[in-house]
Amino acid sequence: MSHEVSDGPAPLRPPPEAELVEAGKLTMGQLAQAHRDRLETGKQVLDIIVERGWVSAEDAAALRQAHGIAPTPAIQAAPEPEIPAAVEEHYKIAIRLNSGDLITAGETDGADKAAALGHAVVADLTQVNGEWPFFDGRFINPETIVSVDLISEDSTV
Repeated sequence: MSHEVSDGPAPLRPPPEAELVEAGKLTMGQLAQAHRDRLETGKQVLDIIVERGWVSAEDAAALRQAHGIAPTPAIQAAPEPEIPAAVEEHYKIAIRLNSGDLITAGETDGADKAAALGHAVVADLTQVNGEWPFFDGRFINPETIVSVDLISEDSTV
């Protein structure tokens, strides 16, 4: 019996959306925001960037076809659940500045999603490309950032 063994792990490839950044059709900030939205909504990044109007539906469809990504099926109205699901705690992910200001970077339900979104925000803030991060309608001087806070809906700041 003969088994083929690979010479190691498959090479890592950037996500297909990175091609849109390379082509100048999408900025790194927009791609980062789309990934944060994906964590909050569960939607595919390509769907998010089309919904936000950053990339045309045609460009997204061409990218899906080039990479063999199935189109997202049309969303149908979900049937009413028979048993109410447990309500997860709502979190706001906020960037705290040394002035005391809080800048909302995202919102989500559930502690695990909040932690993942918090990590994504920290990753955006710690990029070394020299650009100031953009959140909630403003550019932020990285030297003024104190923390990224996960604020429970029930907590007070």
